[in-house]
Amino acid sequence: MKAVTTSEGNVAPHVNLSRKPNWKRKFKKSYFAYLLMLPSVVLTFIFSYLPMPGILVAFQDHNIFTGLWHSPWVGFKHINEIFHVPMLRKAILNTFLLSVMMILVSFPAPILLALLINELKNGLFKRSVQTLSYMPHFLSWIAVVGLTYSLLDVDGPINDLKVMLLGADTERSMFLSHQALFVPLLLLLSVWKEVGWGTIVFLAAITSIDPSLYEAAKIDGANRFQQHRYITLPGMKTTAVIMLIFTLGSLFGSNFELVYGMQNAFIDYPVISTVVFSSGIQQGNYSTAAAIGFVEGLVAFTFIIAANQIAKKVSRISIF
Repeated sequence: MKAVTTSEGNVAPHVNLSRKPNWKRKFKKSYFAYLLMLPSVVLTFIFSYLPMPGILVAFQDHNIFTGLWHSPWVGFKHINEIFHVPMLRKAILNTFLLSVMMILVSFPAPILLALLINELKNGLFKRSVQTLSYMPHFLSWIAVVGLTYSLLDVDGPINDLKVMLLGADTERSMFLSHQALFVPLLLLLSVWKEVGWGTIVFLAAITSIDPSLYEAAKIDGANRFQQHRYITLPGMKTTAVIMLIFTLGSLFGSNFELVYGMQNAFIDYPVISTVVFSSGIQQGNYSTAAAIGFVEGLVAFTFIIAANQIAKKVSRISIF
């Protein structure tokens, strides 16, 4: 910025009117960060925003041959019909209970693992544990289901180990046909696949804590448990609350690939997503399936808003 002298002899700043707008300077300064973000923005637009007109199917007697804009409009007819869809009430209850159990098991697991990883002092061993815990995340759920079937099959290695330990006369177990094992198996697979990936944000939160706080705590005689209780956990509070809000938004959602893939002729455990698949894809009731998905989305949105408001009042932490 240049200075000019006025007629009174005072020095006044010279404003460069040709200077670029503030947003352009910020964009030029951080263009590489925006470039890294671009693939995520494009994918979100393609898979989350472009399909949005499909919501209209819930208010039509949709015909795949006449298309979205030429099918007859029927208002809330299909939304009223969803309460008469076979198995839907049972599916809603199953989805809710499964989601609650998933939250109770899957939400604290990454926090605990992040605390344990943070305690590792050997750098090589620490990085190895992190890498091994992240790897299952990159497997598709169909691959996880196939691996589970191979391990728990009647002729699989688990039964082979059972026979080897208990004797050749031991009866082989059909683990995948037991209804009582279905939900625990879903919980186990979900934790195994995603717990490592979930530690990333919590390890980042731990890293952002001022190390001088731990030094002061050591001087005051605090042990490791007390340091975690009074320093680490409070330092992770904001991240944990935000992650919990997002998690509560999926309270009536379910992992379709896992639930559908693990079902067989011996298992009867419908959830909302499998009912939508059965009604919409297998039976061709596209409008009814879209209506179920629309209502499910409204419920999820309501849960996120409610959870955000509660978190704002209780802890003064919120997404918006």
